[in-house]
Amino acid sequence: MFNKLYRNGQLIDMHIHTQYSDGMYSVPELLRFAENRGLDVMAFTDHDNLEANFEVREMKSNGGFCGRIVNGCEIAVTYNGHKYEVLAYDFDLDTLAKFPVLNYDYQFMLEEKRLETLKEIGARLGFRFTEGLQFDPVYRTAHKTFFHDLANYPENQKLYLKYGINKTDNFYRDHVAKPGAIFHCYELIKDTPTIEEVCQRIHEAGGYAIFAHAFRVYGESNPKKLIKDLTALDILDGFECIHKKFSLAECQWLENYCNEQHLIKTGGSDFHGDGFKIDGKRFAPEYLGYVQNSDLEIKFPIKK
Repeated sequence: MFNKLYRNGQLIDMHIHTQYSDGMYSVPELLRFAENRGLDVMAFTDHDNLEANFEVREMKSNGGFCGRIVNGCEIAVTYNGHKYEVLAYDFDLDTLAKFPVLNYDYQFMLEEKRLETLKEIGARLGFRFTEGLQFDPVYRTAHKTFFHDLANYPENQKLYLKYGINKTDNFYRDHVAKPGAIFHCYELIKDTPTIEEVCQRIHEAGGYAIFAHAFRVYGESNPKKLIKDLTALDILDGFECIHKKFSLAECQWLENYCNEQHLIKTGGSDFHGDGFKIDGKRFAPEYLGYVQNSDLEIKFPIKK
């Protein structure tokens, strides 16, 4: 069911999250894991912060990992009033770190602000939550802090049914980030930089700007049109062609499209460490470096 991701015969994974965003494992743990899996090239791509890259730079021996670690980050962007994500790769760390939205303290402030908005919406809809609820860094995001707190009150179950919220839902994707959802948070758009600004910053830092998981953008009815419209902006270097939730047909379409448009192709497991489900079966951390339904080879120009 799973296939390895290759670049020029090397096993790679260019989409990995650590505890600095919404991953389960620390940088040293993931480096040991990657060495055991036999990865040759990897990138930590935490959401809107560069802390994992700085930690790697401070290490003397890459934590025992013998392969190549490429600087990476997954940055939230807006385009036409919708929120998407761009993967930044192979950039100068100190240069990109000057981008204010990637500051760890700035992101903490945003999560506190977003939690207040979620609380306002929740109160208006009749949900019960803890009085004086504060952003909990343990959950790393406002929406997780809020959603976990809602679960403490059985009376919210009736409202879950009323508004179509299921325990298995991705609360952020299905009920917060998606336009028109009941907890759709305008703060997510207002405080998020445009795709043009983010790509410019990445390029100023000497990196590559790659659009993330285009076929799994929640609420996007026509991803192929989105891909073509984004290409027309002439600001992206490529697209993530291989992702753990892409079908083989989607991978192949993106590969062919990038070949035709002379765009960079990347891929990764989008590893968080908490597993994901296929046909009702949950696959845990061992999918690092692997994806489903793909035998495509990545052609990613990692600089020497």
